[in-house]
Amino acid sequence: MSMVDVMPLDGIPPGQMVRVEVGGQPVCVANVNGTLHAVHDTCTHAMASLSAGWLDPDTGRIECPRHGAAFRLEDGAALTPPATAAVPVFPVEVQDGRVLIGAVPSTPHPFDTE
Repeated sequence: MSMVDVMPLDGIPPGQMVRVEVGGQPVCVANVNGTLHAVHDTCTHAMASLSAGWLDPDTGRIECPRHGAAFRLEDGAALTPPATAAVPVFPVEVQDGRVLIGAVPSTPHPFDTE
């Protein structure tokens, strides 16, 4: 799998999220107590940017800023309504102080039409 260098590791401190683009797709990268997770940045309910929402580092959940749908970062699962579909998860690695994201998510996003 092709990995894309998206940022320096020190650009995303613990407890923070950032939006990056990988292969033309918006990706939310979250630092949960030193562990990085990457999910599609678009909520599966209402197309809001998840990186503009809230991260709970104690539970590894993110919450959509528009209607409050929560997702588990580890596997993208939708945890609360109004979202019912998971967000795709991207592979993430750290090498030489750089954050690398897999160019292809684990599953397609529900809003993808191709």
